[in-house]
Amino acid sequence: MSTKIKTYLLPFIFALMIAACSSQRPLHRASAPEITPDDSTEYELIVFDQGFETWYLLQPSPAADHGIAYYKNWNRQYVNEWNYRSGTSRFFSSPINYDPNENYPLQIEHKLYYYFQYVEQELNIPILRGKTRFSRH
Repeated sequence: MSTKIKTYLLPFIFALMIAACSSQRPLHRASAPEITPDDSTEYELIVFDQGFETWYLLQPSPAADHGIAYYKNWNRQYVNEWNYRSGTSRFFSSPINYDPNENYPLQIEHKLYYYFQYVEQELNIPILRGKTRFSRH
């Protein structure tokens, strides 16, 4: 092989090796979403999972597809199971601070519900075993 070809080929092979090493997906571990008050009357749902926000924005379902009672009912079940598992599983490492008696806005209830759908559908981690409720409209 000529020196000229080696000069161009070696950096290319080196770049491929770096790209191959950096493209390995790390073991997925999500943090529990946090519901925090912005001020005395507004709430914010913070999800630290990097893929969630993009996935959430691509979902066709507006929050008004179901009433707040629907989301609150499912969120209560999900949060209870999530918190039950927290501390016993690497994935469910921290509890979710959710008060089912609190009057969270529809957007918060919707986004929290969709976070659970993201975990089950996209990450393939069942939370409520044997209960299927997610359908894309």
